[in-house]
Amino acid sequence: METRRRKRRPGAVARMAAAVMRGAQWCRARMVSGWHMVVGRCRPWSPEVLVDAKRARARRLRRAISRGTRAQFHALGVAPPAHLVVVVQRAVSEGRPLAALLQVFEGADGSRRHVLFVALSVNGEPVSDGEIVATIRQQLHRIVGDALGALTLTVPVAPSRTRPATVTPIRSMDEPPYEDAPPPDDPDWQHVDDGAYPVAAER
Repeated sequence: METRRRKRRPGAVARMAAAVMRGAQWCRARMVSGWHMVVGRCRPWSPEVLVDAKRARARRLRRAISRGTRAQFHALGVAPPAHLVVVVQRAVSEGRPLAALLQVFEGADGSRRHVLFVALSVNGEPVSDGEIVATIRQQLHRIVGDALGALTLTVPVAPSRTRPATVTPIRSMDEPPYEDAPPPDDPDWQHVDDGAYPVAAER
């Protein structure tokens, strides 16, 4: 009997140790999940933004791009990609100068990583901060194209043409208002009545 009891004890201890390990793993998984939830609420999703510009403009662009990207995905009602890097650099080219270039990398597990390059200048002309944000917003539709679904309608609207303003020439004050007005320095000028208008006779 003593030999049987001694053989059973190691099995019971092992089962208890395994149960403790499972409990510890469950607690750890719960803690990690809760931590990610808290971090996700306190610090929402944001793309990685790299800007090759002066410090003040780089800080301003990073802030505008992060806010604009989050607002765009929220307005579209789609989840943002798992990994998005936005690189704003001096020039972007792929055989020719480009305003933006989107590259998508797919891993062996099917995960995708998006890298969006945006140019600070195109053909030697600088691009403003508003134009950079607008370019990024147009490229975001391609990033989440699968979630948006198939495009069924596009209605382009051309900018309205403004008519040139009518310019009325201003008559110089030195010119006489009428052709038959007397010159200012001519004492011999006399008015000639051509009969077009009635003239009262002198009494």
